[in-house]
Amino acid sequence: MQRKNMRIPDANVILRYILNDNEDLADTAADFISGGNILIVNEVIAEVVYVLSGKIYKIERDRIKTAIITFLDELDFDNEIIRKALSVYVNTKLDFVDCLLYAYHMINGDEICTFDKGLKNILNKTE
Repeated sequence: MQRKNMRIPDANVILRYILNDNEDLADTAADFISGGNILIVNEVIAEVVYVLSGKIYKIERDRIKTAIITFLDELDFDNEIIRKALSVYVNTKLDFVDCLLYAYHMINGDEICTFDKGLKNILNKTE
């Protein structure tokens, strides 16, 4: 069975939707997102987190988590990996990608190979 084509917004579309900092782009983003068949991929959320926490926006981790969870809830899009990763992100100093890896480990039981000390420490605590 062939998968139905999905509509995947990139990080800039999600950022315009969440931030509503450019009315025209925010409206275009909202139209695209409300069009149905939306797939929010973890890699794009990682870029959204990176941009929001970066030099331009400097948004605190807990506010980033709230914004992304609110966005996902508006779409009725449940992604347990993203939710777990955001929870870890708020409570640690790990980069968001490391938090995603940790979430894959915790939720799916995936084995993670890393040389990153912070990620290795949190993984060792769960074993």
